[in-house]
Amino acid sequence: MSLAGIGSNLLESLARLFRSSKYHLWEDVMKKLLACVAAAVAMTFTISASSMAAPIEIKLGHVCPATGDRLEDSAQIFKKFVEEKSNGELIVKTFPASQLGGEREMLESIQMGTLETGTITNAPFSNFLKETLIFDIPFTFTKAEQAHKVLDGPFGDKLRDLLLKRTGIRCFVYGENGLRHFTTTKKEIHTPKDAAGLKLRVMENPAHMEMIRGMGAIPTAMAFAELYTGLAQGVCDGQENPISLIQSMRFYEVQKYLIMTGHLYAPYLFVINEDFYQSLKPEHQAILQEGAKLWRSEERARNAKQSDEGIEFMKSKGVQVIELTEDEKRQFQEATKSTEALIRKELGDALVDEFMAAVDEAKKTIK
Repeated sequence: MSLAGIGSNLLESLARLFRSSKYHLWEDVMKKLLACVAAAVAMTFTISASSMAAPIEIKLGHVCPATGDRLEDSAQIFKKFVEEKSNGELIVKTFPASQLGGEREMLESIQMGTLETGTITNAPFSNFLKETLIFDIPFTFTKAEQAHKVLDGPFGDKLRDLLLKRTGIRCFVYGENGLRHFTTTKKEIHTPKDAAGLKLRVMENPAHMEMIRGMGAIPTAMAFAELYTGLAQGVCDGQENPISLIQSMRFYEVQKYLIMTGHLYAPYLFVINEDFYQSLKPEHQAILQEGAKLWRSEERARNAKQSDEGIEFMKSKGVQVIELTEDEKRQFQEATKSTEALIRKELGDALVDEFMAAVDEAKKTIK
């Protein structure tokens, strides 16, 4: 029998009892008791109904594989934390491997509110907030920890505030895609001259394309989900990505050389639609914020481990790993200076100088 039925039967039994002449002397007392019982039953029923409300579903999309990659592993940790902390009031469903589209499509969906959250690299954000082009100045960082210090500090906060104000997209935290390196099939690359004429896949980002042109290569835009096939079929001669992605996407099967340029550092941005975020109870917002910080620490640690192991793994698969000399790195830096000039023209010297000052400060303590 339902809670409402039990309450109704109880009230009816008490009412029959109170109508008997034997209890007329207690009529006033009984009326008050009946009122209290009715209120208690109603309150209990309301609480029970509230506890049975449907959970809030949160979709989380990304482009990395469903297995063998730190991004989905970290997403599952976030999911477990959020669902347990909210007692099942929040349900997280992850959609890896570009199930919800490429990164630009997912970012558009988050802005429109048809997708709640995503973990997306910085490159497509330049179409929504030009200031994120700042990440695409080549050869800025030499270690990931330097980037962490900048992103987790005042400069990173400034970009998150601009993103929220201009796009309605909230960035919880910055994760790590990592330092990017080139892979090729046709020949080794030691200097920009070696790259001349090669078709190198890049993301749809003006700074990335300018960087490739500066090296004398041909920038070729291609969706990430199509990249393996493009490399296998020779549509592209090479590509550039962090070690963890080169391994998890199995690019080593269709590429012969890994050139350790470390030319760019790429973060992930863990973002959420602001209207959806504001529709949540404060306690649910706090759970998501806490869960995102957990995701950041897990994802960065897993990326570092996967990167270290990935180099040795690819060597075992026959990939030739090329470490550049200081002179060779300097030649790449010189060849890609036009990219910084393009970014300064777009963003202005003030913002770029502020960023570079933060980078220099980070490098003082992290060599």
